[in-house]
Amino acid sequence: MLGSSLRTKLVVYTVLIVLAVAGAIAAISVTLAHRTSAEAYEQHVTDLAKTLGEAVLEPLYELDIKRLRQQTGAALASEGAMRALILDAGTRVLTDGTDDNLLRGQRYADPLLRSAVDCKQWTVLTGGGRIRVAGPVLATADTRLGYVVLEFSTARLDQEWKAHVGRILLLSGFCALFASVAAIVMANRITRPVKRLTDFADSIRQGSRPQDVPDCGRDEIGRLALAFAEVLTHLDRSNSELTELAASLEDKVKERTRAAEAGNKAKSEFLATMSHEIRTPMNGVLGMASLLEETDLDEDQALYARTISDSGEALLEIINEILDFSKIESGKLELRSQPLDLRDLLSGVVRMLEPKAAESRVALRLVYDPALPAGILGDEGRIRQIIVNLVGNAVKFTEEGVVTVKVTGTNLTSQSLYNIAVQDTGIGIPEDKLASVFNAFSQVNSSATRDFGGTGLGLGIACRLAHLMGGEIDVRSELGKGSTFTFSCTFSTVRDSVTG
Repeated sequence: MLGSSLRTKLVVYTVLIVLAVAGAIAAISVTLAHRTSAEAYEQHVTDLAKTLGEAVLEPLYELDIKRLRQQTGAALASEGAMRALILDAGTRVLTDGTDDNLLRGQRYADPLLRSAVDCKQWTVLTGGGRIRVAGPVLATADTRLGYVVLEFSTARLDQEWKAHVGRILLLSGFCALFASVAAIVMANRITRPVKRLTDFADSIRQGSRPQDVPDCGRDEIGRLALAFAEVLTHLDRSNSELTELAASLEDKVKERTRAAEAGNKAKSEFLATMSHEIRTPMNGVLGMASLLEETDLDEDQALYARTISDSGEALLEIINEILDFSKIESGKLELRSQPLDLRDLLSGVVRMLEPKAAESRVALRLVYDPALPAGILGDEGRIRQIIVNLVGNAVKFTEEGVVTVKVTGTNLTSQSLYNIAVQDTGIGIPEDKLASVFNAFSQVNSSATRDFGGTGLGLGIACRLAHLMGGEIDVRSELGKGSTFTFSCTFSTVRDSVTG
């Protein structure tokens, strides 16, 4: 009975495994095939739309409706084409490719055109059995003559997908049939020695210790039976050794934890001490360099003095970052809570960093939700430090473009959730590096320090300060298109106006 039950299980499990694997492979195959076909079809429609955009450039410039209708009609002759529109710069329909041209003069209000109008980009939307493509017709990089809109049916893709599913299901059925036959044969060969071994294990469980190990063959099951008998001989000794090991392991874990905590504390104290010791003579160097700059110097000497001063300030900034980091690591950093005006604080940061941003042809903008109260209770210096780190980092890694500080959130009765997002149009961060950007001394790549400077501590310190305030900092980025760092935290609000 037991052998029969095991044989049935082997057959059922084998068939289920084969079906599961076949189903997974089938699902992956169907998904990849459908995705590949869809992407190829989308690319085909996009290429056709771009080709139409190039073809109508001249007649659109001359506003030749007849030629526009001819070009659009040629696009409509393609297999699967449902609609083709040529719009003017104001998104009004010039022609729909038909002789009646019933849509002419109507404004084409569709979210599909948003990217084409706002960003001069081609947009592709798939859904509802259609593929829609829209994009601008550009005379120059800054001059739009109009827009092209194409709409194709995905019926052909659906038919190909159904046919592929049918083939996969048929193949899966053959696999299941073959697996069932193979499982039955395999179960008969396996269950006999397994039953002998099971009976031997039952006798051990009932308290008897048979001397003769059952003959289970010379394969892995036979060796398992012999090994099982040897294991029983050493079981009691192993149990006692395991108990002793567990006790000693717990003691070692406590000892190593204490050692690790002591080492971390010593490291933080060393960093703090060295930062203080180095900062004192460095302030002297900066002071002397400042006095030297005020004396009568020729052009070269003034350059040397300015270089000394800039280098000293950069080193002092690194020392301050190390000191802050060591304070946070050692748990000695205390936050203050006092009234402050968050809008004024952010405006001050933007004004402070605007000259540096202007040197890099970067525009700094502040967008503050007027529904959020500006008066909050918090540590003004540490909040400023977080925002300066985020904005400074965004400016540093943006060669040109815009850095936007956007404040949104949820206004509650006595508290408000603030989301301070710093968006840039810089170099971006690879997806596999996003998890490590907040680590201490971390850079996105080994050349970042040479190209942009910095110790890699700024974001790590900002993240730790955010956690101390009960908030967090997350990041979203796309390589080559910029990054968005968002500081989210809940602050108690102050309804009265706060002045600093």
